[in-house]
This record gives sequence, C-alpha cells and structure tokens, in this order.
Amino acid sequence: MNSSSMENGIYVIFDHRGEGLNNPPIGRYPVEDLSLSPKAVYSLPSNMGFEFPKWVIEKRDRGCRMKAFGAPVGIHKDQLCAFLLDERGIEDWVVTFRPEHGRDIATIEKEDRSAAWCVEENEDPSRPKRIVMKQISKSSNLPDKMLFTFVRMDKHQSK
Repeated sequence: MNSSSMENGIYVIFDHRGEGLNNPPIGRYPVEDLSLSPKAVYSLPSNMGFEFPKWVIEKRDRGCRMKAFGAPVGIHKDQLCAFLLDERGIEDWVVTFRPEHGRDIATIEKEDRSAAWCVEENEDPSRPKRIVMKQISKSSNLPDKMLFTFVRMDKHQSK
C-alpha cells in the first residue's frame, strides 16, 4: 500500500511504539478548554480509559485532509493541532506506508515533504506526548517516533 492508496474513511492512528493494543492512540485530548484556539494533538497514554480517538481521512489532489474530532489538522507553532476556526494553518498530508517496518505502518508528511509527524519525548509515560514537526531523513533509517499504525474502522474486514 502506498500513499496514493490511502482511502477515504475513519481510522484510528497509533504511535508505532508499544506492544499490540498497548500502542498509544494519536488524537486530541478528550478534555479540552472551551476556547476556539487550535487544539493540540497527542500520543495519548493507552490506559486512560476512554475510547480511541477516530480520524476522518479525505483524499485530496496530492495528499489527504485529516480530521481529529471533526476539525482538520495542521501546524501551529511547530506542533500538530486541530483548527476549529482559522483554516490558514490546515495542511494536506501525505501518508507513506513503510512495509519494511510492518503492515499498515506509515509516516505522515506535509504535502511538500518538508516535515513529518513525530512524537515528542517526555519522561513521564503517563503523560500525553505532543506531536511535533520534524524533518524526515532521506535514509531508510526512520526513528520509531516518526512511525504510525493505521487501523481502518469503517470497513468490515473480511479476513
């Protein structure tokens, strides 16, 4: 599966690091302030006891629009955010599947390929980790913190 075969649909996206269903889901924090400012996207601790955040993915000309809790995502101050109002920061994204890392594992890059999603490190595993923008290296040595697993939710799996 390559980037052009990303289909419209509803997905759950996981941080590639972790064991099976313990992989942290990617999404907006379930409890946010009520302002209309951009909402940060995180790698969330998998044991928080809420439903995994769903993503709506819509194919575009050269990439796809990705929505978290119904709001399209883009870049605000070098981190991934969902935009409730101001659409200037919204990006179209290129999802590139990386079969050498496993099934359904991909990088998520800006359409111009200048930066990709990356899970920011923090010391506390119980705290959400922000998704920030980092340059992607041209080598095949991609750090795990730039790899994400896509699970399609709205299509019956016949296997």
